[in-house]
Amino acid sequence: MTERETERRGLNVDAALLAYLLPVLGPAYILLLRKDDAFSRYHAMQSLSIVAALILAPAVWILFSWIISLLPFGGVVAAYVFALVVAVYLAVVVAWIVGIVNALRARRSPVPFFGRILRV
Repeated sequence: MTERETERRGLNVDAALLAYLLPVLGPAYILLLRKDDAFSRYHAMQSLSIVAALILAPAVWILFSWIISLLPFGGVVAAYVFALVVAVYLAVVVAWIVGIVNALRARRSPVPFFGRILRV
């Protein structure tokens, strides 16, 4: 899509892309300074859902591991459960790439796995 096409449709692809390339600062910039841009705000929220998964997956695992480690063989179970954190991180990579592609193609479709968590 050319620059003229995005201007004609009223979509700011650059700001939407910024939301994915700067995971925390990009969405903060869009949500604070570009409140009227619905397309960019949508992608900022999608990016924030990906960031939330990046933060929550290991945090939940740490809490679970701390509790389960009190049991016999709990450390072994916690080590196996860490595979779920790795799976979430792989899903984050897929969602991040799909989000970038959606932003570049000027689409408002949710990213896989995490896109329906935060809606605009």
